[in-house]
Amino acid sequence: MSGILEIFGLKKHLNLTVNMEKSKFIESLKLKVKPNSLFFFDIFDSEQKEFYGKVSENDFWLRKADRLIPRSPFARAYGKTTDKKGKTEINIRIIGWHWFIILWFIGLTSFLSLIIVESITSNTLGLLIVFGPVFLFFYIYAFYKLRSGVKKLENYILTELELN
Repeated sequence: MSGILEIFGLKKHLNLTVNMEKSKFIESLKLKVKPNSLFFFDIFDSEQKEFYGKVSENDFWLRKADRLIPRSPFARAYGKTTDKKGKTEINIRIIGWHWFIILWFIGLTSFLSLIIVESITSNTLGLLIVFGPVFLFFYIYAFYKLRSGVKKLENYILTELELN
């Protein structure tokens, strides 16, 4: 599954080196992270921090905090930090896949299969011709949002973690 996600751009790996000690990096990252909540409730959050997630001494996971319009609520980053001679090496995995998307695809597939069965039993292709492109659009749109969420989170992390 991991290889498939990487091929389609739904998973990325980043290796970064930050020019500060690990303890200082962890403290500065903690200042930018607030406790996680469901992304549906992001609009009600008034705290002005960049990420939702959890930060510990050796690892972290982050999700971008979008208050008004969630642009990439499913993309999240998992990272491990190691101290190397006064610098911090960060190994980050960004994943755009989420359980909610599985429900989305199951729902779309079930509706599409009902339309295919109805088209076959009634011996007409009208429903399939009309609704087939609509469901194809919803599949492609979901894939596009997941992929762009990974790219946006990658760019955002690269700009936010340049703490020098």
